[in-house]
Amino acid sequence: MNKQSNLQSANARKINSYKALLAGTAVLAVVSPAAAQEAASEDPGEIVVTATRQSETISKVPLSIAAYSQEKLDQQGVRRVDDVARLTPGVTFSRGDQRNAGAANISIRGISSAAGSSTTGIYIDDTPIQIRNVGFSAFTPFPAVFDLQRVEVLRGPQGTLFGAGSEGGTVRFITPSPDFDEMKFYARSELATTKSGEASFEAGAAISVPLVKDKLAARVSGYYRRDGGYIDRVDYTSGNVLDKNSNWQDTKVASASLAWKATDAVTVTPSVYFQETWNNDAGTYWEVLSDAGKGQFNNGNAVANWNRDRFVLPALKIEAELGDVSLISNTSYFYRDQKAQNDYTVFEAALWTGNPFYPAGMYAPAFQYNRQSNFTQELRLQSNNPDSPLRWVIGGFYAHNRQTARQFVQDTFLPDLFESVTGVPFVAVFGQGLVDDKYTFVLDKAASTDEQIAGFGQVDYNLTEQFKLTAGLRVAHTKFSTSAQFVGPVVGPDVDDTGKQSETPVTPKFGLSWQANEDNLVYATASKGFRIGGYNPAVGLPCGVSSSPVAGTALGNLGLSDRPQQFGSDSVWSYEIGSKNKLFGRALTLESSAFLIDWSNIQQQVQLNACGFNFTQNLGKARSKGFDVQFQLKAAAGLTLGGSIGYTKAEFTQTVKGGPAATLNLVTKGDDIPLNPWQIVLNAQYDFAVGGKDAYVRADFQHLSRQNADTPARNPANGVADLTIPGVAEVNNLNLRAGVRFDLVELAVFANNVTDATPLLLRQHDVGFSTLYRNATLRPRTIGLTATVRY
Repeated sequence: MNKQSNLQSANARKINSYKALLAGTAVLAVVSPAAAQEAASEDPGEIVVTATRQSETISKVPLSIAAYSQEKLDQQGVRRVDDVARLTPGVTFSRGDQRNAGAANISIRGISSAAGSSTTGIYIDDTPIQIRNVGFSAFTPFPAVFDLQRVEVLRGPQGTLFGAGSEGGTVRFITPSPDFDEMKFYARSELATTKSGEASFEAGAAISVPLVKDKLAARVSGYYRRDGGYIDRVDYTSGNVLDKNSNWQDTKVASASLAWKATDAVTVTPSVYFQETWNNDAGTYWEVLSDAGKGQFNNGNAVANWNRDRFVLPALKIEAELGDVSLISNTSYFYRDQKAQNDYTVFEAALWTGNPFYPAGMYAPAFQYNRQSNFTQELRLQSNNPDSPLRWVIGGFYAHNRQTARQFVQDTFLPDLFESVTGVPFVAVFGQGLVDDKYTFVLDKAASTDEQIAGFGQVDYNLTEQFKLTAGLRVAHTKFSTSAQFVGPVVGPDVDDTGKQSETPVTPKFGLSWQANEDNLVYATASKGFRIGGYNPAVGLPCGVSSSPVAGTALGNLGLSDRPQQFGSDSVWSYEIGSKNKLFGRALTLESSAFLIDWSNIQQQVQLNACGFNFTQNLGKARSKGFDVQFQLKAAAGLTLGGSIGYTKAEFTQTVKGGPAATLNLVTKGDDIPLNPWQIVLNAQYDFAVGGKDAYVRADFQHLSRQNADTPARNPANGVADLTIPGVAEVNNLNLRAGVRFDLVELAVFANNVTDATPLLLRQHDVGFSTLYRNATLRPRTIGLTATVRY
C-alpha cells in the first residue's frame, strides 16, 4: 500500500472515530446529569443568532454555526476577516494573488473555486456583497471588524434562506442597532510594533443615543486603522531600498443608523455603511531577495502594487409586528469602486522573452478598475410566537447586480526588449504595435449583469415536544448577460462579444432535530446550494479560434475551435448530523457536526496558457467530508479552556480534461482540493483579581496541518501541474494576551505570532518556466497595547 493510500486509510479511521464520538454525545444528551436537565432554559452568556432569519440562541439552532460577539472578537484580538477564519474550523482563507494587494478568497468545507461566481455568501446585515469573477482582478470585499454586534459563520450550503452564492456556507457581519432606552458608547484604540517593520495603530468610537425615548434613536461610528508594513521594495539589481515597509494598509470606516418607531408596531431603520481601504503594496516578497527565517522581506517590483477599495452601503429596514406575525423589508444598494496598479513587469518580460529579470529602467504597470452596483430587495413574513408548535418564514427576493471591469497593461519597453532578445521585430510577430503607443493589452470594458428573482420558505414543526421537522424550499429565476471588448497586439484582431444565460435553480432543505432536554440537541439535515452560471466572452484569435481545431494552438491542443459560450450553475448536496450539548452542570459546552457534501458540474477555469486567455466550463464532481467540534470548559475557578477541531477531506471524484483532444487532465480523480485538512484552535483564559480589579491572561494557539495529498497543481498527470509549487503548508501560530478591566476601560497587552513563525503560505511564479518566485507568510511577531471602553 502506498503512502497516499495509508494517509487515506488513516483519515477514514479518524472520521469513523469521530462518528462514534458524535453518537456518544447523542447518548449523553439522554443521560446527562439531573442538574443539567433542571438548569434554566436560557444561558445569559449565550449568543443569539439569526441564521434561520429568526432570533434564537445558538444552542437551539440545528445548524453548524460559529458566532462571535463584539466582546468575544475583542477578547481574541480579531481585527480582520483573516482572524475570523483563523478561529473557525472548516473555513479556509487566503490572500493568494501575487500582484493584487488586498485580494482574498474564502471558502467553507472545501467548496472553493477561482472560476465563475462566489461559492461563499458574504453579508453585511441582510445584504449580500460577494462578487463574480469578471475581468482579471475581481475579488470580494470584506468589512473591517469594528463596531459589529456579532459575526456569524454558517457552515454548509444555505441556498434556501440565503440563495445563490451561499454554496459552501455564509459569513454574516451584523451591525448594532440604535438603542431606544439608554446611551451606549464603545471605543477602541491600539498601538503595536511588528518585528523588522513599522508601527500599527488604530482608533475608533461608536455611540448610540435615544433622541426621543421609545420613539427615535441614532447610532454613529467612525474608525481608522493603519497596519504597518514589513516588506521593503528594492531595486533588485543594486539592493537599494525604494520604499521601506511598503506593504502598509489604511482602513477607514464610517457608519450611521437611525431607528424610528413610527407606531408601536412599526420600526423604520435607515442606515449607511462606508469603508475605504488603501493597500500601498502587495504582501508578497521575492524569494531570491529575502531570508524569511531572519526576518528579511524584500520585493523587487518595478512599481508598487497598490490597491484602493471603496464601498458604500445605504439600506432601509422596515419591521412591522402584526400580532403573531412579523413583516420585515430590507432594501439596499451596494456601490463599490475598486482600482489598482499591478506590476506586470516580471510577467511581461518572462512571457515574451523567457527572462523574468527585466532590464534596468523597464516597467510595465497594469491599471485595473472594478465596480459593483448591487440593488437588493427582500421581503419576509414570519411567525414570531416561540411557543407555537409551528414556526415559519416565507419571503421574496430580488437582486440586480452589475459589475464592470477595465484593464490597461502599459509596456512601452516591450517592443525593443523583444527584438533585442529574439532578433525579430515586435510588429512582425504580433501584426501590430502597441495600442496608443502604450499598451500591450486593453480590456476596454467587461460588463456583466446578474438579475435574480426568488421565492423562499421554511417551516419548523414540532411533531412532539422534543422532535422538530424542518422543510424549506427556494425557487429562483436567474438571468446573466455580459459583454467584453479588448484589443492589443497580444490579442490579435479586436474582440467585441456579448452573450446571455438564464436558468431556474431549485434549492430544498430538510431537517429533523431532537431536543432531548433544555441542554441537549441532536439534529440531521440535508440541503442544497448553488451558484449562478454564466457566459464566456470570446478569446483572442491567437488562441486558435477557427471553424475547426487548429493543431498547435491553445484551443486546438484541447480539440476545440472556440471557447464554449455558456456554462451552467453548479450545485452541492450536503448531509449533516450534529449535536449541541451543555454537560456536567453546564461546565462543558460542546457543539459538533459531521458532514458529507457532493459537488456536481463544478465551474472550473481552463487556462489557455499559450495565449494568455481562459474560459470557464462545468467539469467534474467532487466530494467533501469531515467534521468540526467546538468546546468550552469551565475547568476550575477562573480557568476556562476552549477551542475547536475541524477536519475536511475534499477531493475530485471524476477525471476531466479541458477538451476532447487534451492529452493531459485538468484534474484527476482522487486529486484533493487545496486546503489544510486539520484545523485546530485551542485557547485558555485565567480570570483573577488584582488590586480590586478584574484581570485575565489568555493564550490562543492555532495549528493547520500540511496537505500531503496530490492537488490538481501537484499531480504530474494534469496539464496545470507545477511541482515547484509546494502543497498547502503547516501553520503553527501562538498569540498571548493579558488585561485589566477597570469600571469602563479595559487595558490589554498582546503578542501575536509569538514564535515569529514564517510558514510558506504562498509560492507563485508568473509563468511555468519563470525562475522568479513570490512568497507570502504570516505577519512577523507583533507586540502591542489595546484600550477598550464600553459604557
